[in-house]
Amino acid sequence: MNPQSLLSASVRKVLGSLTHVVTTQTVLSLTFDDGPDPENTPQVLTLLEKYQARGTFFMVGRAAATHPDLVRRIAAGGHAIGIHSWDHRAFPGLSSRERRWQIRECERALQPYVSPLFRPPYGEQTVMSRLEAFVMGYEVVGWNLNSGDWYESQPSVMSKYLLEMVAPGGIVLFHDTLYDKGAPAHGVDPEHTSWPDRQAMLGALEMVLDRLCGTYQFVTVPELLQAGRPRRSFWFKPSLATA
Repeated sequence: MNPQSLLSASVRKVLGSLTHVVTTQTVLSLTFDDGPDPENTPQVLTLLEKYQARGTFFMVGRAAATHPDLVRRIAAGGHAIGIHSWDHRAFPGLSSRERRWQIRECERALQPYVSPLFRPPYGEQTVMSRLEAFVMGYEVVGWNLNSGDWYESQPSVMSKYLLEMVAPGGIVLFHDTLYDKGAPAHGVDPEHTSWPDRQAMLGALEMVLDRLCGTYQFVTVPELLQAGRPRRSFWFKPSLATA
């Protein structure tokens, strides 16, 4: 590898967010944001257990601290657990000190089960917040397949899109709950928002699992990283912080 390529790879490792891996293995990572939730998360776990699938749960620290039994159950099921902040505030609007506090507090709530994985709320980050996560030892995880389950109300629409677009090494975004229940969806036209029922998501998840089971192996993000070459993209928006 020439020096320019080495520099580019180093910059992407520091500033890039993981979106998928390049692999010849038929592996796929299903990820779930915003939980744990006592009503919906167990239903997700039941589906994953039914199809012998492992997932990665990016948890909100405040919810995890309220439901430690669910955190333990998820870890005991062989699933991975990552950080999704303490209270799901968008990072571009926070100060550096607040962002670091959000990660640390969530980390404490998820011990001893947390993996060094971080997904910023709404997937939004700045260059500085990405650097902070790197310094704190976290891999920032995005996705390359978005179920759209916070605004799409038809499971068949979600599953059709995912099944058409799926490819080995992908990372799929689901939500086992919506932490900001009752609020307008961040970055989505309120007229195209369905709240907060998860039945459509559960239906789509089961369709995907049922169709791909036997063809794909559903693995955690740490396992996915062992299966191929990580691909990272620059995934930023301007800072909105005032301090």
